Amino acid sequence: MRSIATKETANYAEPYCTAHGGRVYEAARRLGISAEEIIDFSANINPLGPPSGVLTAIENNLSPLGLRAYPDESAFVYALADRHNVAPDEIIIGNGSAGLMFAVLRAILPKRVLLLEPAFGEYLRACVAVKAEVTRWLLVEQTGFTPDFESLIGALEERKFDLVILNSPHNPTGSLYAREELLRLVDRAEANNVAVLLDEAFIDYAPQSSLLALAPRTSRLVVLRSLTKFYAIPGLRIGYAVCEARLATAARKQIEAWPVSTVALEAGRTALNEDEYAAQSRLVNAQAREEFADALRGIGMHVFPSAASFLLVRLPCGSGAELARWLESSRILIRRCDSYGGLGDPYIRLAVRSREDNLRLVSQIATWLRRTEVC
Repeated sequence: MRSIATKETANYAEPYCTAHGGRVYEAARRLGISAEEIIDFSANINPLGPPSGVLTAIENNLSPLGLRAYPDESAFVYALADRHNVAPDEIIIGNGSAGLMFAVLRAILPKRVLLLEPAFGEYLRACVAVKAEVTRWLLVEQTGFTPDFESLIGALEERKFDLVILNSPHNPTGSLYAREELLRLVDRAEANNVAVLLDEAFIDYAPQSSLLALAPRTSRLVVLRSLTKFYAIPGLRIGYAVCEARLATAARKQIEAWPVSTVALEAGRTALNEDEYAAQSRLVNAQAREEFADALRGIGMHVFPSAASFLLVRLPCGSGAELARWLESSRILIRRCDSYGGLGDPYIRLAVRSREDNLRLVSQIATWLRRTEVC
């Protein structure tokens, strides 16, 4: 285990707020083309596209009434409660899971946070926003970017943290943490009055590992969920969290009125019933991910195991930043990883897309590797 305790500042966190994938419109402006001409491997969006039922729900709610009336979140909340067998007052909805984590941290107001890195950059920004002191627990390649849970639990018991933040499947590596280990962590955190913020943004690809059902029965566990990636609707911005009712009430007080539009609420409610789409997405993703990983290994890339809809890859030589710039000239975007704590320029993250897109990218990277002098 390696960690660095620092009091983070807004200036330190600033790069994290701009280093996200999915910036197709910015790239299109740079290239002078339409966004539709770009193949985006930098954002982990389901390549199947939105379910047909969700598209119909969106169209139906673009009616004059749907646009004229204020959003009513109750139907979506009750649909979530029924889906997950939890009470409505144990649910928080918001403008994407990123917005929810800020509300949760404002409700908890932790003084000392243990943050597992590499990680989604908004975690650190949320900690900075509440002026928390952050201890960064660095996950390393030698252990498959999986924490030593025994040491992690020991740190919670010894260091007097108020909150630990982690995600599973892990972003950006795709590593799925053992459910038994997560349960043990939550149990010991509860015993030591430490809150746990568990981001399950990609758990739809491994639903058997979710801890969502446990959250309402645990006073300090908050489970975050996103609908936008799995159901391919990131532009609508909708997410939710599940936790004990009193904590949920405190978090809702930190959220502005009407945080989610009518269109997004109805799209989300409809998505919850798309069971056939969900099963197909998991099957298609698993097959495409393994074929994609094998093809990348075939050109000399080191590919890490993933349970999600993306792959973390280490280049055999050269720079991820240079590769990203070269690929952009071919209208392809990838996610550089030099903004992630603990990762450097040789790492890139690639979304799993269609077989055609995946193999096209492999061919482009192979060409770049042959042209790179350092190889």
